Amino acid sequence: MKNSIKKTYLYLSLAALASLGSCTKDFLNKNPTDKISESTFWKTQTDADLALSGCYEFLCRGYNSTSSSNARGGWGGASMFWDGLSDDAFVSSTSNNFNIISRSGISSTTGGMQSEGYEISYQAIAACNKLIANIDRITSMSQQDRDRYKAEARFIRAHYYFLLTNLYGDVPLTLEPLGMDDASIRLGRTPKTNVIEAILADLDYASEKLPNTGYKGHAVRGAALGYKTKVLLTSKKWAEAAATAKIVMDENKFSIYQGGYRDLFRKPGQNNNPEIMFSARFLPPNMYSPADMMYSYLKTIQPLGYLVDSYYAIDGKDIKESTVYDAKNPYENRDPRLKSTIMYRGVWRGTTASSAFDPVAEGVLGGFLPRKYINESKWPTSYATQSDQDWVFLRYADILLMYAEAKNESAGPDQTAVDALNKVRSRADVKMPLVQFSGSLTKNEFRDIIRHERRIELALEGQRYFDLKRWGMIKEVMDKTKDPDGASRLFMARDTLWPVPQSEVDMAKSLGNDNFKQTPGF
Repeated sequence: MKNSIKKTYLYLSLAALASLGSCTKDFLNKNPTDKISESTFWKTQTDADLALSGCYEFLCRGYNSTSSSNARGGWGGASMFWDGLSDDAFVSSTSNNFNIISRSGISSTTGGMQSEGYEISYQAIAACNKLIANIDRITSMSQQDRDRYKAEARFIRAHYYFLLTNLYGDVPLTLEPLGMDDASIRLGRTPKTNVIEAILADLDYASEKLPNTGYKGHAVRGAALGYKTKVLLTSKKWAEAAATAKIVMDENKFSIYQGGYRDLFRKPGQNNNPEIMFSARFLPPNMYSPADMMYSYLKTIQPLGYLVDSYYAIDGKDIKESTVYDAKNPYENRDPRLKSTIMYRGVWRGTTASSAFDPVAEGVLGGFLPRKYINESKWPTSYATQSDQDWVFLRYADILLMYAEAKNESAGPDQTAVDALNKVRSRADVKMPLVQFSGSLTKNEFRDIIRHERRIELALEGQRYFDLKRWGMIKEVMDKTKDPDGASRLFMARDTLWPVPQSEVDMAKSLGNDNFKQTPGF
Protein backbone atom coordinates (compact mmCIF):
# COMPACT_ATOMS: atom_id res chain seq x y z
CA MET A 1 0.00 0.00 0.00
CA LYS A 2 3.06 2.25 -0.32
CA ASN A 3 1.62 3.96 -3.38
CA SER A 4 -1.53 4.70 -1.39
CA ILE A 5 0.55 6.28 1.32
CA LYS A 6 2.41 8.38 -1.22
CA LYS A 7 -0.91 9.61 -2.58
CA THR A 8 -1.84 10.91 0.85
CA TYR A 9 1.43 12.71 1.54
CA LEU A 10 1.45 16.45 1.82
CA TYR A 11 1.61 18.30 -1.48
CA LEU A 12 3.43 21.47 -0.45
CA SER A 13 2.96 22.72 -3.98
CA LEU A 14 2.07 26.33 -3.35
CA ALA A 15 4.09 29.37 -2.53
CA ALA A 16 2.88 31.99 -0.06
CA LEU A 17 -0.22 33.74 -1.35
CA ALA A 18 -0.61 37.43 -1.94
CA SER A 19 -3.91 37.08 -0.11
CA LEU A 20 -4.06 33.94 2.04
CA GLY A 21 -7.85 33.78 1.99
CA SER A 22 -7.99 33.53 -1.81
CA CYS A 23 -6.96 30.49 -3.81
CA THR A 24 -4.34 32.25 -5.90
CA LYS A 25 -1.06 30.42 -6.29
CA ASP A 26 2.49 30.81 -7.50
CA PHE A 27 5.10 28.07 -7.65
CA LEU A 28 8.37 28.22 -5.77
CA ASN A 29 11.49 29.06 -7.68
CA LYS A 30 13.79 26.90 -5.57
CA ASN A 31 13.49 23.21 -4.72
CA PRO A 32 10.71 21.05 -6.15
CA THR A 33 7.69 21.94 -4.03
CA ASP A 34 6.83 18.34 -3.12
CA LYS A 35 10.37 17.85 -1.78
CA ILE A 36 10.76 20.73 0.68
CA SER A 37 13.31 19.69 3.25
CA GLU A 38 11.96 19.04 6.76
CA SER A 39 15.18 20.47 8.15
CA THR A 40 14.68 23.86 6.52
CA PHE A 41 10.89 24.12 6.68
CA TRP A 42 8.68 24.85 9.73
CA LYS A 43 10.91 27.69 10.90
CA THR A 44 8.85 30.85 10.38
CA GLN A 45 5.27 32.06 10.09
CA THR A 46 5.83 32.34 6.35
CA ASP A 47 6.30 28.57 6.33
CA ALA A 48 3.06 28.19 8.26
CA ASP A 49 1.25 30.46 5.80
CA LEU A 50 2.58 28.41 2.90
CA ALA A 51 1.40 25.15 4.46
CA LEU A 52 -2.02 26.55 5.35
CA SER A 53 -2.40 27.94 1.84
CA GLY A 54 -1.73 24.46 0.54
CA CYS A 55 -4.64 23.18 2.63
CA TYR A 56 -7.02 25.83 1.31
CA GLU A 57 -5.93 25.34 -2.30
CA PHE A 58 -7.62 21.94 -2.42
CA LEU A 59 -10.99 23.63 -2.00
CA CYS A 60 -10.49 25.26 -5.40
CA ARG A 61 -9.69 22.07 -7.28
CA GLY A 62 -11.86 21.64 -10.31
CA TYR A 63 -12.16 22.06 -14.02
CA ASN A 64 -10.18 25.11 -15.14
CA SER A 65 -9.07 26.09 -11.66
CA THR A 66 -5.55 26.17 -13.05
CA SER A 67 -5.87 25.30 -16.75
CA SER A 68 -8.54 24.76 -19.37
CA SER A 69 -7.42 21.17 -19.90
CA ASN A 70 -7.88 20.15 -16.26
CA ALA A 71 -11.29 18.41 -16.34
CA ARG A 72 -12.40 17.82 -12.78
CA GLY A 73 -16.11 18.24 -12.24
CA GLY A 74 -17.23 17.93 -8.62
CA TRP A 75 -14.56 20.13 -7.08
CA GLY A 76 -14.41 23.84 -6.30
CA GLY A 77 -16.31 25.94 -8.82
CA ALA A 78 -17.34 22.74 -10.62
CA SER A 79 -19.28 21.45 -7.60
CA MET A 80 -22.57 21.82 -9.50
CA PHE A 81 -21.77 18.46 -11.07
CA TRP A 82 -23.13 16.82 -7.90
CA ASP A 83 -26.60 17.94 -8.96
CA GLY A 84 -26.17 15.78 -12.05
CA LEU A 85 -26.52 12.79 -9.71
CA SER A 86 -29.96 14.02 -8.65
CA ASP A 87 -33.28 14.80 -10.31
CA ASP A 88 -32.28 18.46 -10.59
CA ALA A 89 -29.76 18.32 -13.43
CA PHE A 90 -28.27 16.38 -16.32
CA VAL A 91 -24.53 16.12 -17.01
CA SER A 92 -24.19 16.50 -20.77
CA SER A 93 -20.46 15.72 -20.89
CA THR A 94 -18.27 12.83 -19.82
CA SER A 95 -16.30 15.07 -17.46
CA ASN A 96 -15.24 13.05 -14.42
CA ASN A 97 -17.73 10.30 -15.33
CA PHE A 98 -20.69 11.84 -13.51
CA ASN A 99 -22.94 10.75 -16.37
CA ILE A 100 -21.85 7.13 -15.88
CA ILE A 101 -22.37 7.31 -12.13
CA SER A 102 -25.84 8.86 -12.54
CA ARG A 103 -27.01 5.80 -14.49
CA SER A 104 -25.69 3.25 -11.99
CA GLY A 105 -22.68 2.45 -14.12
CA ILE A 106 -20.27 2.97 -11.26
CA SER A 107 -17.66 0.31 -10.59
CA SER A 108 -14.37 0.12 -8.74
CA THR A 109 -12.55 1.08 -11.94
CA THR A 110 -14.89 3.82 -13.24
CA GLY A 111 -12.38 6.52 -12.44
CA GLY A 112 -13.17 10.21 -12.65
CA MET A 113 -14.96 11.34 -9.50
CA GLN A 114 -15.29 7.73 -8.32
CA SER A 115 -11.54 7.65 -7.73
CA GLU A 116 -10.82 11.37 -7.31
CA GLY A 117 -13.32 11.66 -4.49
CA TYR A 118 -11.07 9.30 -2.58
CA GLU A 119 -7.60 10.28 -3.75
CA ILE A 120 -7.86 14.09 -3.71
CA SER A 121 -9.64 14.05 -0.35
CA TYR A 122 -6.72 12.15 1.15
CA GLN A 123 -4.21 14.48 -0.45
CA ALA A 124 -6.00 17.37 1.24
CA ILE A 125 -6.15 15.49 4.54
CA ALA A 126 -2.43 14.74 4.31
CA ALA A 127 -1.70 18.45 3.85
CA CYS A 128 -3.76 19.24 6.94
CA ASN A 129 -2.13 16.46 8.99
CA LYS A 130 1.32 17.73 8.06
CA LEU A 131 0.53 21.23 9.28
CA ILE A 132 -1.10 20.03 12.51
CA ALA A 133 1.85 17.77 13.32
CA ASN A 134 4.58 20.35 12.67
CA ILE A 135 3.38 23.87 13.37
CA ASP A 136 4.37 23.77 17.05
CA ARG A 137 7.97 23.68 15.81
CA ILE A 138 7.59 27.34 14.81
CA THR A 139 8.34 28.92 18.20
CA SER A 140 8.32 32.46 16.80
CA MET A 141 4.51 32.26 16.59
CA SER A 142 2.32 32.67 19.65
CA GLN A 143 0.46 29.64 20.98
CA GLN A 144 -2.80 31.37 20.14
CA ASP A 145 -1.74 31.78 16.50
CA ARG A 146 -0.52 28.19 16.27
CA ASP A 147 -3.83 26.98 17.69
CA ARG A 148 -5.73 29.04 15.12
CA TYR A 149 -3.73 27.58 12.23
CA LYS A 150 -4.36 24.10 13.61
CA ALA A 151 -8.04 24.89 13.92
CA GLU A 152 -8.26 25.97 10.26
CA ALA A 153 -6.46 22.82 9.16
CA ARG A 154 -8.67 20.62 11.35
CA PHE A 155 -11.76 22.31 9.92
CA ILE A 156 -10.61 21.60 6.36
CA ARG A 157 -9.71 18.04 7.35
CA ALA A 158 -13.24 17.59 8.70
CA HIS A 159 -14.65 18.95 5.43
CA TYR A 160 -12.89 16.19 3.46
CA TYR A 161 -13.53 13.37 5.89
CA PHE A 162 -17.23 14.25 5.82
CA LEU A 163 -17.22 14.00 2.03
CA LEU A 164 -15.40 10.66 2.23
CA THR A 165 -17.93 9.18 4.67
CA ASN A 166 -20.82 10.40 2.51
CA LEU A 167 -19.34 8.75 -0.56
CA TYR A 168 -17.60 5.62 0.72
CA GLY A 169 -18.86 4.98 4.26
CA ASP A 170 -16.02 3.31 6.16
CA VAL A 171 -12.70 4.91 5.20
CA PRO A 172 -9.13 4.86 6.55
CA LEU A 173 -8.80 7.33 9.41
CA THR A 174 -5.42 8.93 9.87
CA LEU A 175 -4.97 12.03 12.01
CA GLU A 176 -1.21 12.31 11.63
CA PRO A 177 1.24 12.02 8.74
CA LEU A 178 1.65 8.48 7.47
CA GLY A 179 5.02 6.80 7.30
CA MET A 180 6.42 3.68 5.69
CA ASP A 181 6.01 1.70 8.90
CA ASP A 182 4.03 -1.51 9.10
CA ALA A 183 1.09 0.14 10.86
CA SER A 184 0.70 2.67 8.05
CA ILE A 185 0.99 0.07 5.33
CA ARG A 186 -1.63 -2.13 7.01
CA LEU A 187 -4.14 0.64 7.61
CA GLY A 188 -7.70 -0.59 7.06
CA ARG A 189 -11.07 1.09 6.62
CA THR A 190 -12.25 2.61 9.90
CA PRO A 191 -15.95 2.23 10.74
CA LYS A 192 -17.93 5.27 9.64
CA THR A 193 -19.15 5.94 13.17
CA ASN A 194 -15.56 6.31 14.38
CA VAL A 195 -14.69 8.63 11.51
CA ILE A 196 -17.73 10.78 12.33
CA GLU A 197 -16.52 11.00 15.93
CA ALA A 198 -13.16 12.28 14.67
CA ILE A 199 -14.91 14.79 12.39
CA LEU A 200 -16.94 16.13 15.29
CA ALA A 201 -13.81 16.36 17.45
CA ASP A 202 -12.11 18.42 14.75
CA LEU A 203 -15.11 20.71 14.42
CA ASP A 204 -15.36 21.14 18.20
CA TYR A 205 -11.70 22.13 18.33
CA ALA A 206 -12.18 24.49 15.42
CA SER A 207 -15.26 26.14 16.93
CA GLU A 208 -13.32 26.73 20.15
CA LYS A 209 -10.11 28.10 18.59
CA LEU A 210 -11.36 29.98 15.50
CA PRO A 211 -12.38 33.65 15.74
CA ASN A 212 -16.07 34.33 16.24
CA THR A 213 -16.41 36.78 13.38
CA GLY A 214 -17.96 37.03 9.93
CA TYR A 215 -16.34 35.14 7.08
CA LYS A 216 -13.50 36.83 5.19
CA GLY A 217 -11.85 33.84 3.52
CA HIS A 218 -10.51 31.95 6.52
CA ALA A 219 -12.61 29.43 8.43
CA VAL A 220 -14.39 30.95 11.43
CA ARG A 221 -16.29 29.60 14.44
CA GLY A 222 -19.69 29.90 12.77
CA ALA A 223 -18.55 27.78 9.82
CA ALA A 224 -17.28 25.05 12.15
CA LEU A 225 -20.60 25.04 14.01
CA GLY A 226 -22.46 25.01 10.71
CA TYR A 227 -20.55 21.97 9.49
CA LYS A 228 -21.13 20.30 12.85
CA THR A 229 -24.85 20.89 12.38
CA LYS A 230 -24.70 19.22 8.97
CA VAL A 231 -22.76 16.23 10.30
CA LEU A 232 -25.19 15.77 13.19
CA LEU A 233 -28.18 16.14 10.86
CA THR A 234 -26.76 13.51 8.51
CA SER A 235 -26.21 11.26 11.54
CA LYS A 236 -29.88 11.79 12.54
CA LYS A 237 -28.89 13.36 15.85
CA TRP A 238 -31.75 15.80 15.55
CA ALA A 239 -31.76 17.48 18.96
CA GLU A 240 -27.99 18.03 18.91
CA ALA A 241 -28.16 19.38 15.37
CA ALA A 242 -30.90 21.84 16.32
CA ALA A 243 -28.99 22.99 19.38
CA THR A 244 -25.80 23.55 17.37
CA ALA A 245 -27.60 25.50 14.65
CA LYS A 246 -29.26 27.58 17.35
CA ILE A 247 -25.85 28.64 18.66
CA VAL A 248 -25.00 30.05 15.22
CA MET A 249 -28.35 31.84 15.08
CA ASP A 250 -28.02 33.27 18.59
CA GLU A 251 -24.44 34.48 18.11
CA ASN A 252 -25.73 36.60 15.22
CA LYS A 253 -22.57 36.80 13.15
CA PHE A 254 -24.41 35.95 9.92
CA SER A 255 -27.69 36.95 8.32
CA ILE A 256 -29.79 36.53 5.18
CA TYR A 257 -28.33 38.70 2.43
CA GLN A 258 -30.82 41.33 1.27
CA GLY A 259 -28.85 42.59 -1.73
CA GLY A 260 -30.37 40.14 -4.21
CA TYR A 261 -30.49 36.34 -4.34
CA ARG A 262 -28.53 36.18 -7.61
CA ASP A 263 -25.67 38.21 -6.20
CA LEU A 264 -24.94 35.57 -3.59
CA PHE A 265 -23.32 33.68 -6.45
CA ARG A 266 -21.34 36.33 -8.32
CA LYS A 267 -19.00 39.22 -7.63
CA PRO A 268 -19.10 41.85 -6.28
CA GLY A 269 -22.14 40.66 -4.29
CA GLN A 270 -20.06 37.93 -2.67
CA ASN A 271 -17.57 40.37 -1.20
CA ASN A 272 -18.09 40.72 2.57
CA ASN A 273 -21.44 39.00 2.16
CA PRO A 274 -23.10 38.43 5.57
CA GLU A 275 -24.72 35.16 4.47
CA ILE A 276 -21.65 33.34 3.11
CA MET A 277 -20.04 31.22 5.82
CA PHE A 278 -17.46 29.19 3.86
CA SER A 279 -16.41 29.06 0.23
CA ALA A 280 -13.76 28.23 -2.34
CA ARG A 281 -12.35 31.64 -3.25
CA PHE A 282 -11.07 32.55 -6.69
CA LEU A 283 -8.91 35.42 -7.86
CA PRO A 284 -7.98 35.48 -11.57
CA PRO A 285 -5.62 35.10 -13.31
CA ASN A 286 -3.70 32.76 -11.01
CA MET A 287 -6.70 30.79 -9.75
CA TYR A 288 -9.96 31.28 -11.58
CA SER A 289 -13.43 29.79 -11.43
CA PRO A 290 -14.82 27.63 -14.25
CA ALA A 291 -18.39 28.89 -13.77
CA ASP A 292 -19.07 30.83 -16.98
CA MET A 293 -16.89 28.70 -19.21
CA MET A 294 -18.32 25.41 -17.96
CA TYR A 295 -21.96 26.19 -17.33
CA SER A 296 -22.55 28.75 -20.08
CA TYR A 297 -20.05 27.96 -22.87
CA LEU A 298 -19.70 24.18 -22.55
CA LYS A 299 -23.25 23.71 -21.21
CA THR A 300 -22.06 20.73 -19.17
CA ILE A 301 -24.78 21.02 -16.51
CA GLN A 302 -28.36 21.26 -17.75
CA PRO A 303 -31.19 21.67 -15.21
CA LEU A 304 -34.03 19.21 -15.62
CA GLY A 305 -37.70 20.04 -16.03
CA TYR A 306 -38.37 18.27 -12.73
CA LEU A 307 -36.55 21.08 -10.95
CA VAL A 308 -38.16 23.84 -13.02
CA ASP A 309 -41.65 22.49 -12.39
CA SER A 310 -41.00 22.25 -8.65
CA TYR A 311 -40.86 26.05 -8.25
CA TYR A 312 -44.18 27.21 -6.83
CA ALA A 313 -46.31 30.01 -8.20
CA ILE A 314 -46.16 33.30 -6.30
CA ASP A 315 -49.25 32.33 -4.32
CA GLY A 316 -47.18 29.58 -2.70
CA LYS A 317 -48.97 26.74 -4.47
CA ASP A 318 -47.78 24.00 -6.79
CA ILE A 319 -48.24 24.99 -10.42
CA LYS A 320 -50.75 22.14 -10.80
CA GLU A 321 -52.96 23.80 -8.19
CA SER A 322 -52.28 27.53 -8.53
CA THR A 323 -54.83 29.81 -10.16
CA VAL A 324 -52.16 32.39 -11.04
CA TYR A 325 -50.02 29.96 -13.04
CA ASP A 326 -50.35 30.33 -16.81
CA ALA A 327 -49.05 27.41 -18.90
CA LYS A 328 -48.67 29.78 -21.86
CA ASN A 329 -46.33 31.98 -19.81
CA PRO A 330 -44.84 29.33 -17.55
CA TYR A 331 -42.05 31.45 -16.05
CA GLU A 332 -44.24 34.34 -14.93
CA ASN A 333 -45.87 34.55 -11.51
CA ARG A 334 -43.40 32.01 -10.15
CA ASP A 335 -41.13 31.94 -7.13
CA PRO A 336 -38.57 34.67 -7.99
CA ARG A 337 -35.73 32.25 -7.32
CA LEU A 338 -36.64 30.45 -10.55
CA LYS A 339 -35.51 33.35 -12.74
CA SER A 340 -32.37 33.77 -10.63
CA THR A 341 -31.42 30.11 -10.92
CA ILE A 342 -32.58 28.84 -14.33
CA MET A 343 -31.87 30.10 -17.83
CA TYR A 344 -34.79 29.35 -20.17
CA ARG A 345 -35.66 30.35 -23.72
CA GLY A 346 -35.34 34.11 -24.26
CA VAL A 347 -33.22 34.91 -21.20
CA TRP A 348 -30.24 37.05 -22.12
CA ARG A 349 -27.02 35.13 -21.73
CA GLY A 350 -25.10 38.35 -22.23
CA THR A 351 -26.07 42.00 -21.88
CA THR A 352 -27.99 42.52 -25.13
CA ALA A 353 -31.04 40.99 -26.81
CA SER A 354 -28.83 39.32 -29.41
CA SER A 355 -27.56 36.99 -26.70
CA ALA A 356 -31.02 35.58 -25.89
CA PHE A 357 -30.83 31.89 -25.09
CA ASP A 358 -32.25 29.57 -27.76
CA PRO A 359 -32.04 25.96 -26.51
CA VAL A 360 -32.87 24.48 -29.92
CA ALA A 361 -30.20 26.42 -31.77
CA GLU A 362 -27.66 25.56 -29.07
CA GLY A 363 -28.58 21.89 -28.82
CA VAL A 364 -29.67 22.01 -25.19
CA LEU A 365 -32.03 19.06 -25.22
CA GLY A 366 -33.82 19.80 -21.95
CA GLY A 367 -34.30 23.48 -22.73
CA PHE A 368 -32.54 24.90 -19.67
CA LEU A 369 -29.12 26.06 -18.47
CA PRO A 370 -28.00 27.34 -15.07
CA ARG A 371 -28.27 31.04 -14.40
CA LYS A 372 -27.00 30.72 -10.85
CA TYR A 373 -23.23 31.40 -10.75
CA ILE A 374 -23.36 32.98 -14.23
CA ASN A 375 -22.09 36.50 -14.92
CA GLU A 376 -23.62 37.94 -18.12
CA SER A 377 -20.77 40.40 -18.50
CA LYS A 378 -18.48 37.45 -19.37
CA TRP A 379 -20.52 36.64 -22.51
CA PRO A 380 -19.51 35.46 -25.06
CA THR A 381 -17.58 32.87 -23.11
CA SER A 382 -14.86 30.48 -24.27
CA TYR A 383 -12.21 28.18 -22.87
CA ALA A 384 -10.22 31.31 -22.08
CA THR A 385 -12.91 32.84 -19.84
CA GLN A 386 -11.61 33.45 -16.34
CA SER A 387 -14.40 33.89 -13.82
CA ASP A 388 -14.07 35.13 -10.26
CA GLN A 389 -17.23 33.72 -8.69
CA ASP A 390 -16.48 32.00 -5.38
CA TRP A 391 -18.17 28.63 -4.85
CA VAL A 392 -20.24 28.78 -1.67
CA PHE A 393 -20.07 25.60 0.41
CA LEU A 394 -22.08 26.90 3.38
CA ARG A 395 -24.38 29.87 3.89
CA TYR A 396 -26.71 31.07 6.59
CA ALA A 397 -29.89 30.07 4.75
CA ASP A 398 -28.72 26.45 5.06
CA ILE A 399 -28.27 26.90 8.81
CA LEU A 400 -31.86 28.12 9.14
CA LEU A 401 -33.23 25.26 7.06
CA MET A 402 -31.17 22.68 8.96
CA TYR A 403 -32.46 24.12 12.22
CA ALA A 404 -36.05 23.86 11.00
CA GLU A 405 -35.48 20.27 9.86
CA ALA A 406 -33.71 19.17 13.04
CA LYS A 407 -36.36 20.75 15.29
CA ASN A 408 -39.16 19.15 13.31
CA GLU A 409 -37.56 15.70 13.30
CA SER A 410 -36.76 15.82 17.00
CA ALA A 411 -40.09 17.10 18.33
CA GLY A 412 -42.37 18.16 15.50
CA PRO A 413 -43.01 21.70 14.25
CA ASP A 414 -42.85 24.70 16.56
CA GLN A 415 -42.83 28.45 16.11
CA THR A 416 -39.03 28.76 16.15
CA ALA A 417 -38.64 26.20 13.35
CA VAL A 418 -41.32 27.87 11.25
CA ASP A 419 -39.76 31.29 11.86
CA ALA A 420 -36.35 30.02 10.71
CA LEU A 421 -37.77 28.74 7.43
CA ASN A 422 -39.76 31.94 6.92
CA LYS A 423 -36.59 34.02 7.21
CA VAL A 424 -35.38 32.27 4.07
CA ARG A 425 -38.67 32.77 2.23
CA SER A 426 -38.91 36.43 3.21
CA ARG A 427 -35.64 37.48 1.55
CA ALA A 428 -36.27 40.97 0.12
CA ASP A 429 -36.32 39.92 -3.53
CA VAL A 430 -38.09 36.60 -2.90
CA LYS A 431 -40.96 37.23 -0.47
CA MET A 432 -42.80 33.98 -0.99
CA PRO A 433 -45.89 33.40 1.20
CA LEU A 434 -44.90 32.54 4.75
CA VAL A 435 -45.71 29.26 6.45
CA GLN A 436 -48.33 29.77 9.12
CA PHE A 437 -47.75 27.86 12.34
CA SER A 438 -50.76 26.31 14.00
CA GLY A 439 -51.59 23.26 16.02
CA SER A 440 -52.86 21.59 12.86
CA LEU A 441 -49.46 21.63 11.12
CA THR A 442 -48.20 18.08 11.34
CA LYS A 443 -44.65 16.81 11.43
CA ASN A 444 -45.06 15.13 8.03
CA GLU A 445 -46.54 18.25 6.47
CA PHE A 446 -43.77 20.47 7.77
CA ARG A 447 -41.15 17.91 6.65
CA ASP A 448 -42.46 18.19 3.09
CA ILE A 449 -42.37 22.00 3.30
CA ILE A 450 -38.77 21.98 4.56
CA ARG A 451 -37.59 19.53 1.91
CA HIS A 452 -39.20 21.57 -0.83
CA GLU A 453 -37.64 24.76 0.52
CA ARG A 454 -34.18 23.15 0.57
CA ARG A 455 -34.58 22.07 -3.03
CA ILE A 456 -35.54 25.55 -4.20
CA GLU A 457 -33.28 27.68 -2.02
CA LEU A 458 -30.18 25.51 -2.56
CA ALA A 459 -30.86 24.48 -6.17
CA LEU A 460 -27.75 23.73 -8.26
CA GLU A 461 -25.46 24.23 -5.26
CA GLY A 462 -24.38 20.59 -5.07
CA GLN A 463 -26.73 19.74 -2.20
CA ARG A 464 -29.66 17.79 -3.66
CA TYR A 465 -27.84 14.47 -4.19
CA PHE A 466 -26.63 14.36 -0.59
CA ASP A 467 -30.02 15.46 0.74
CA LEU A 468 -31.80 12.68 -1.14
CA LYS A 469 -29.32 10.14 0.19
CA ARG A 470 -29.68 11.17 3.83
CA TRP A 471 -33.48 11.28 3.50
CA GLY A 472 -33.44 7.72 2.16
CA MET A 473 -35.23 8.89 -1.00
CA ILE A 474 -32.48 8.59 -3.60
CA LYS A 475 -33.57 5.30 -5.21
CA GLU A 476 -37.26 6.21 -5.21
CA VAL A 477 -36.57 9.54 -6.89
CA MET A 478 -33.88 8.54 -9.34
CA ASP A 479 -35.66 5.47 -10.64
CA LYS A 480 -38.40 7.83 -11.88
CA THR A 481 -35.98 10.25 -13.54
CA LYS A 482 -35.15 10.45 -17.24
CA ASP A 483 -32.51 12.55 -18.94
CA PRO A 484 -33.22 14.82 -21.93
CA ASP A 485 -31.37 12.41 -24.21
CA GLY A 486 -33.97 9.75 -23.41
CA ALA A 487 -31.82 7.66 -21.08
CA SER A 488 -33.37 6.52 -17.84
CA ARG A 489 -31.63 6.97 -14.55
CA LEU A 490 -31.10 3.92 -12.38
CA PHE A 491 -30.06 3.75 -8.77
CA MET A 492 -29.07 0.39 -7.33
CA ALA A 493 -29.11 -0.01 -3.56
CA ARG A 494 -25.37 -0.70 -3.53
CA ASP A 495 -24.72 2.72 -5.08
CA THR A 496 -25.54 4.41 -1.76
CA LEU A 497 -21.85 3.90 -0.97
CA TRP A 498 -19.27 4.08 -3.74
CA PRO A 499 -16.46 1.61 -4.36
CA VAL A 500 -12.99 2.83 -3.46
CA PRO A 501 -10.44 2.80 -6.31
CA GLN A 502 -9.65 -0.82 -7.15
CA SER A 503 -5.97 0.09 -7.40
CA GLU A 504 -6.00 0.76 -3.64
CA VAL A 505 -7.45 -2.66 -2.90
CA ASP A 506 -5.02 -4.40 -5.24
CA MET A 507 -2.03 -2.63 -3.74
CA ALA A 508 -3.15 -3.54 -0.23
CA LYS A 509 -3.48 -7.22 -1.19
CA SER A 510 -0.03 -7.22 -2.78
CA LEU A 511 1.43 -6.04 0.53
CA GLY A 512 -0.50 -8.57 2.59
CA ASN A 513 -2.91 -6.00 3.98
CA ASP A 514 -6.12 -7.90 4.62
CA ASN A 515 -7.61 -4.98 6.58
CA PHE A 516 -8.32 -2.89 3.49
CA LYS A 517 -11.36 -4.24 1.66
CA GLN A 518 -13.60 -3.11 -1.19
CA THR A 519 -17.02 -1.60 -0.50
CA PRO A 520 -19.68 -4.36 -0.21
CA GLY A 521 -21.40 -5.02 -3.53
CA PHE A 522 -18.35 -4.19 -5.63
